[in-house]
Amino acid sequence: MISIIICSKSKDISEQLKSNIEVTIGVQYELIVIDNSKQDYSIFSAYNEGIRRASFDCLCFMHEDIWYHSKEWGKKVLTHLAKTETGLIGLAGAYYLPAVPAPWFKAKPHVKNLIQSNREKNKPSKRYTIVEDKDVICVDGFWFCSRKNIFKEVGFDEKTFTGFHFYDLDISMQIYERGYSIRVISDITVEHCSGGTLNSQWIDSAYIFYNKWEKQLMINAFPALKKKPFVNTKAYRDLLYYHKKNHVPVSKEVRNIGWRVLKLNYLTAYLLYIAKML
Repeated sequence: MISIIICSKSKDISEQLKSNIEVTIGVQYELIVIDNSKQDYSIFSAYNEGIRRASFDCLCFMHEDIWYHSKEWGKKVLTHLAKTETGLIGLAGAYYLPAVPAPWFKAKPHVKNLIQSNREKNKPSKRYTIVEDKDVICVDGFWFCSRKNIFKEVGFDEKTFTGFHFYDLDISMQIYERGYSIRVISDITVEHCSGGTLNSQWIDSAYIFYNKWEKQLMINAFPALKKKPFVNTKAYRDLLYYHKKNHVPVSKEVRNIGWRVLKLNYLTAYLLYIAKML
């Protein structure tokens, strides 16, 4: 049985989404919608409130801009979480997190099993698939599931963070550090109907996250890659700090610097991997 927790920008989610959940989930469930129409919650406090209200042990955290394509997906979630070593499952995530404030999806290679669309901008959708489950370090926050008993050990860190960014990476790190496996699963298809936003709030959260977990980064799910300090991170962090301190919007050029840093970091990691194989 599944407790579905949603932080909604309205008083309730749409009837279309309710119907989509009802006809696809295939198991008993409860819907816990946290009304954030007055912006009383951060995503951290909203999800903690949802956990307190939850009646079932299986928890599904989801955005309200997704659409289920798989039938009886709830049964599959219960099967995955019945494995006691599994702490968190999702539909997109990264094999490693480098020591630089950047989105997880720029850490390559990464893994996705979803349909990505942007209905507001009328962009064509892209389908990403995997043929088997993958062990990762973190999952994306648009959809992930865990067990309620795990939240006796961890929690969404509303004391450290505010806003709506890095809740997924932070809870992933907490669960991973406690020895549970984190997996991107292959047998559920969900459409994510919007993209993320990198803004000044994202920068604030990025600094909080990387300062909190600095000693653990770089962290990775590739046994062949040892934890190494990644190159050129200080310059990028200093650049982001300049924007934060002076309240300058993050430009495309600044983000591109981050992407180049990550590409260089990945090249370093790849060379380490090749060296290990020789």
